[in-house]
Amino acid sequence: PHVLGCSHTAAELAARFGEDPGPARRAGLLHDVTKALPGPEQLKLCDKYGMMLDIFERSHPKLLHAKSGAAVAGAVFGESAAVQSAICWHTTGKPDMTTLEKVLYMADYIEPSRDFDGVDELRRLAYTDLDAAMVLGLKMSLEDLKAGGITPHENTVQALNWYQGREKEYEKTTE
Repeated sequence: PHVLGCSHTAAELAARFGEDPGPARRAGLLHDVTKALPGPEQLKLCDKYGMMLDIFERSHPKLLHAKSGAAVAGAVFGESAAVQSAICWHTTGKPDMTTLEKVLYMADYIEPSRDFDGVDELRRLAYTDLDAAMVLGLKMSLEDLKAGGITPHENTVQALNWYQGREKEYEKTTE
């Protein structure tokens, strides 16, 4: 249900923000393609397909499925670089994401089977202002990691800083 919900939500968000829903749908279907594999198997896939991993990723197996999934999406399923990139960044996020990358990040977070405090507001925002939804989603992710005593990947922190900066720039231009 999560993968199908993510695929459907990604296609909806893509269409809402002027993107082709096809690649978004496929990214949603493939985003967790390697998630059930043990960490060592994911590391082998990353090495086999030349996916660069940083030290943090190598020591945090929960993050590996984004990179190994992106590699498999390209090498096995023939997906485009854009779809691979969306899958690659769907877990940590990063500064200056493409619309497809943001769509998949949000779809993974808000698809219909997700149920957590704040999800309704995040869903509403995701369909009205994707960048503002990124700010809220990244804040929620970082708060959740902190509450669990988990150190976030630097990309997540950098993504939040970037989107908060963009949000401030936008507010200045609309005043």
